[in-house]
Amino acid sequence: SARFGLSSVSGGGVDGFMKGFFEKLVKACPSLPFLALGVWLAWAYIAYSGTAWLSDTEMNGANISTMYIVSTLTFGIGLLASTFRAARIRQLLDRPAVVIAGGAFASLGCLVIVLIGPYYLTKVLPYDLITALFYIASACTGLGTAVVGLKCGQLYGAIAPRKAILYTALSHVAIAVIYFTVIGSPSWQPVPGGPSLAGILAFVGMPLAAAGAAALSFIAPLGEKAERGESRSRFPRSFWKLAAVTFAFSFVVVALRSMLVEVSPIDVTLDNTRLVMLLRMAMALVFAAAAIGVEGERFDFGKIYSVIMAAVVALIAFCPIVGVTHLGWSALVTFLSAVFEFVLWCILAFVVYQRHISAVLVFGFGYGAFMAGSGAGWLAGVHVFPQIAATGNSIVLYLVLAFAVLACAFVLFSEKEFDRLFKPEGEGEASLDDLLGDELPGMRPDDADAHTNKKGRFGLAIDALADQAGLSRREKDVLRCLAMGYDAGAAAKRLQVSWNTVRTHTRNVYAKLDIHSRQELIDLVH
Repeated sequence: SARFGLSSVSGGGVDGFMKGFFEKLVKACPSLPFLALGVWLAWAYIAYSGTAWLSDTEMNGANISTMYIVSTLTFGIGLLASTFRAARIRQLLDRPAVVIAGGAFASLGCLVIVLIGPYYLTKVLPYDLITALFYIASACTGLGTAVVGLKCGQLYGAIAPRKAILYTALSHVAIAVIYFTVIGSPSWQPVPGGPSLAGILAFVGMPLAAAGAAALSFIAPLGEKAERGESRSRFPRSFWKLAAVTFAFSFVVVALRSMLVEVSPIDVTLDNTRLVMLLRMAMALVFAAAAIGVEGERFDFGKIYSVIMAAVVALIAFCPIVGVTHLGWSALVTFLSAVFEFVLWCILAFVVYQRHISAVLVFGFGYGAFMAGSGAGWLAGVHVFPQIAATGNSIVLYLVLAFAVLACAFVLFSEKEFDRLFKPEGEGEASLDDLLGDELPGMRPDDADAHTNKKGRFGLAIDALADQAGLSRREKDVLRCLAMGYDAGAAAKRLQVSWNTVRTHTRNVYAKLDIHSRQELIDLVH
């Protein structure tokens, strides 16, 4: 109660009532704090498409470009800078007031952006001051949402991978729902020609709403694993390669997208965003269904990563034919960027969970590289690439960009590097396949499995052996099946994994228990 700033008087006063209400709310809907990711990213799409704050005087995407560049660069630099004081930043994120303050800071920046619009303070303030305020306010939105983003990363890094996929998918569904709700709201304008009231409220209020949702995590314990590592030396070399690829990929994709936004009418930009939102919702529903019903071994994020990269390379190579201003082409590139962002967020959460490294470091470097690359890419797409294309070297430019993505995807960080990123380092440490094999709560396939897990003498013996030998969750499941007399085929069917996986886990169990036969295993359990 004291941490959340609520009264400690049980059942007395408004504070006591509110605390009890929020506790019940979080317990009834444990995913609610994790939807802060969806609210924050929905704000980003509303803000960076100009849906809520542009007026009828805007003829192109120049102001959108300026806000995007300043906001995303501030966000990315803020996350990268946080890694130098990771321990201190983590302490600050453990205070709900800091998270709320971050959202309020971003909301303040949004309010300033609205107020300096053409129908408000522009009439009474000099142009130079308006320009300075626009830059400062845009930076405020980036810095404030960086706090919310880091808190979201901390939340997602504390839950098991399968649940992280499901909650990320639900957040992306929330992005589309919120976006279409805002653009479909009544268009009543406080000032004729200015942004709508619904748009203003969403633009200004959503960063604070995202911070409030994240702060609900302080009401009830949500995490399943605690971070413990603050040292960069804990990162495998593959992680740094992933960060470099993330920066390069976001740079190229966003640069190409910005070339369309800069020269297109606002209506074209909004139509493009709506199409991407529909595709994003479909993508999120597919991932949500997969998180619920697909076996862990089929979650091949390395394969998904390679497909995304190959598709982007193909689209860039065809750019000289269709043109960078083609709406369908731009929508596909933007959608693939959204899929990449989804996969990246999940991968970073997996790294935090599996390797127990501070989320400030993992998301600071990983997502910070994504946002910094996005800001730098938009800057290049607006001020550098058009000049190169104007000289008649557009084909060379696109080929160089396609080659850069190709080199990143299949040389710098390939599927093999992805496997190395999650390779267990110590005895008893679970692999990503093992972690993805853990089912969501309440998803046991039948009552027989539930009966098997009752803690009788047999179950206690299995637990004791697993703890003593440092077995992973899956290895413990295989040990239980072997001790019950199942062969590899029957164990694979019961655990819903492949025969080869059972054989691999069996060899690991034998090695860790220092036994050499099934009979030795049964005797050991007895």
